[in-house]
Amino acid sequence: MTEENVRRVVHVLYSGLGGHGAVMFGMLDAGFFSRAEHLVLLTGVEPPVKDYVNRLDRDNIVWRYVPKKPGHGYVEFYRHLRHAIFENCPDLVFVHGLATIPSVVWNKSPALVLVRETEPQSTKSIKDWGALAVAHASVDAIVYLTDDAAKVAADHLRVLHRQDKVSIIGNGLDVDFYSPASKDAEKLLARPVVRLGMVARLQPKKDHSTLIDAFDHLCADRPSLDLKLEIAGDGSTRQMLEDDILRRGLQDRVTFHGTLGAEGVRDLLRSLDIYVHATFGETMSNSIMQAMAVGLPVVASAVSGVTNMVTPEVGLLYPSGDSSSLRATLNDLLDNPDEARRLGKAARAHAVRHYDAKLTARAYEELTYKLIRQRDGD
Repeated sequence: MTEENVRRVVHVLYSGLGGHGAVMFGMLDAGFFSRAEHLVLLTGVEPPVKDYVNRLDRDNIVWRYVPKKPGHGYVEFYRHLRHAIFENCPDLVFVHGLATIPSVVWNKSPALVLVRETEPQSTKSIKDWGALAVAHASVDAIVYLTDDAAKVAADHLRVLHRQDKVSIIGNGLDVDFYSPASKDAEKLLARPVVRLGMVARLQPKKDHSTLIDAFDHLCADRPSLDLKLEIAGDGSTRQMLEDDILRRGLQDRVTFHGTLGAEGVRDLLRSLDIYVHATFGETMSNSIMQAMAVGLPVVASAVSGVTNMVTPEVGLLYPSGDSSSLRATLNDLLDNPDEARRLGKAARAHAVRHYDAKLTARAYEELTYKLIRQRDGD
């Protein structure tokens, strides 16, 4: 089975900032079906992220934006998206996430449909579970990022779960691009300003409020230390978080960077001393992978989808939503810069071994070949 069997690939992903784009670009950069024609369909209520558009145009990859009107017009949206997906007779349709499942069900074309399931199991809505059940019934393959995610889905869906369609392939990224800063810039916690940061969409599933509360008390604990908090991302909770920061008088210490492109994320991470990921649930966080690849010590919520990534060898965990524990963990790390350096180096080594996008791209190619053999009866 060779790459010649896959001549056209359609990628369907959310048009706004998120892990979907990071994974797709990492795979494309790693040569995912490099001889095929690729069409990227960016969908959603948000206009396409400028960084996505610039990278697609730079690499001469054809893309289209299929907009969705907020709150209504689902049927029309799915119809338009379905037409855009199948109109050029693709060999492979790669769907990132569950939001667009109705556009690929009951596929009558020869195209293989592969769904990459990324929604944290702990935060799935009834609609998400319904979309996942439909996917199990109608698409060719469903890829979970971890064994734990697949097991939870199987337990929840029961008879609707199709184990024969399930594969486990973790996320990957360009570990050469997401790499530590120069040696001269690696004097961890020795700079006049100590920077903590988080990269994530500003939405209720992320726990920025606990991070801000812990940071506020951390500043009070260490009045002589110039602490800064850098927050990258945008979304529905931004105004609430900005109001909280203003109320606490932290506006000179906390910076909202908004949506950043890949270079912006990398450069921001390189400027940090500690990466903090406060969340209520993940599947396999791209932001944590990026922070680890850059060589940062990671402090993160002890929730499903994080505990499998942030082990004691590479980072520290605290109970999700527990501001006091997060504050204490950060204080311990600030008191032990040697341990912070050790964790950062171990995180980098772990990312290189396990999160290289080349591994992810090859795994998806092998899965596609397997599906072709099954379909053709080989």
